[in-house]
Amino acid sequence: MDNTKCYEYPEDNEKINFINEKQYETNPNVDIYRYNRTYMSYLNLYFCIINFKETMFISVTDDNNQMNDLQVSYPVKYEDADNTICLVGEVHSFGNDIARLLGMKFKIPFYVSVNVDECDENLTNFIFLNCLEILKVLFKNKEDNKV
Repeated sequence: MDNTKCYEYPEDNEKINFINEKQYETNPNVDIYRYNRTYMSYLNLYFCIINFKETMFISVTDDNNQMNDLQVSYPVKYEDADNTICLVGEVHSFGNDIARLLGMKFKIPFYVSVNVDECDENLTNFIFLNCLEILKVLFKNKEDNKV
């Protein structure tokens, strides 16, 4: 399966619709999920989530499919402490905000790459809510498999 190909789903489909790629049989601790969404009827966003069990990598790209942002968040004990590190790109980027919020919510390390040319607060909220949508399902499945 071509790793650069993203899969399209209509925006009006309310089901959790993402592809789980089971192509990496040599490493059972890695799962890859892909899906796309359309923002404001004009901007295609392609999501890729790689679940490493103890940490997650989330990439959000537009049609340019470039990687010019990479932020890392780690769970910290104190809410007002900065829990993010910029590895690539702008220190105070929208990816930084998403990484910080996800790290605080789920208490695991997140590597987040938001590579969208036109980004504002509304788009950041849209990306964050879509990340939450799939992560809630993944964490619920993880808990169900423990029992």
